[in-house]
Amino acid sequence: MQIWWRLSADPLIDEALRALHEHAATVVELHRPVCLASGRCCQFKNHDHLLAVTGLEAAWTWRNTQRVISIAAATNAQQQGACAYLDGKLCSIHGERPTGCRTYFCDRGDGTWQSTLSESLHQSIRRIHDEREIPYLCAEWTWLVKAFSAADERGVFFKGSLH
Repeated sequence: MQIWWRLSADPLIDEALRALHEHAATVVELHRPVCLASGRCCQFKNHDHLLAVTGLEAAWTWRNTQRVISIAAATNAQQQGACAYLDGKLCSIHGERPTGCRTYFCDRGDGTWQSTLSESLHQSIRRIHDEREIPYLCAEWTWLVKAFSAADERGVFFKGSLH
């Protein structure tokens, strides 16, 4: 976890992840999926879907967000099967959300492009891991948020290094 945390601040990794986010935004704009801001995409259990995220992506998100989640809030969200960053029906970390959030829409149109984009982005993130020899873990988002919350509360990350 500490290696992901340390490397999430690396300017080259930050630049690579931001470039992937920009690519995702471009592809999404081409397909124009409908987003009703219902929050369904963040209520994983209720809508029978999981969000898979790498440890490096979770560290990048944790480092870049201004909203730190307590272990109690993360545990509660995980038990409910929802994202701890869901605020009402909106994402409270929209600009820092993981790539999986950027490619999943509740739009009932042809979702093939979403799967293709998601897989492509994941493979690009995997290449970052491989090229930089970064330990790779892909896990369910609510589990990773809880793990980062617990680590933060234990002081695993250096004081003042979150933001």
